[in-house]
Amino acid sequence: MSGQKVLLFDVGGVLVDWDGTQGLIELTKGRLDREQARRFWMEFEPLKPFEKGYADGADFAQAAVRELELDMSPDAFLAAFNSWMRGPYPGSLQLVERIKPDYRRAVLSNSNPIHWRRLIDDYGLAKPFEALFVSHEIGQRKPEPEAYHAVIQGMEQSAEEFIFFDDNPECIEAARMLGMQAHQIKGLEQLITVLGELDVLLDGNASQS
Repeated sequence: MSGQKVLLFDVGGVLVDWDGTQGLIELTKGRLDREQARRFWMEFEPLKPFEKGYADGADFAQAAVRELELDMSPDAFLAAFNSWMRGPYPGSLQLVERIKPDYRRAVLSNSNPIHWRRLIDDYGLAKPFEALFVSHEIGQRKPEPEAYHAVIQGMEQSAEEFIFFDDNPECIEAARMLGMQAHQIKGLEQLITVLGELDVLLDGNASQS
């Protein structure tokens, strides 16, 4: 399939309503601002083994409660963490299904067994995609280059043949460093706009279904 473009999607903040940033702001009663909360999910070291599939969520939850100085149990924190994943934005999966058939469609996402199981089993996230590369299954996590290399090798295409969509600037920069075309996306409306500009949809009407 060399030469065929691959549209590669992050999940949270692009296709799926993930409210962990606002959730942390509320849990910390505003001690974290929006950028600090966003960076917590990107940089908090105890989260990485959980998202790479090397550990369950117990150690992560205990460390998060301690680091954030929260007055709650680790189990309560995990319950809140699970509640912040609200499923696909209305119309997002239908939008992906309207991508022209001459493009391949894949996912590269930092996730964990708790959220991913719900996305696959409850919401049918896998349906419109040819391939899914999720951190806890491939053992690699964005923005580490190894995560992108796993996709490049798995899809058997060069980096230049990928168009990547993600909400975090660190992940966009990492993709570009490897030669991918990349677009920072925050929410479905922006994704609709960019896909329309790229002319990858089957028709010119990119409204939500």
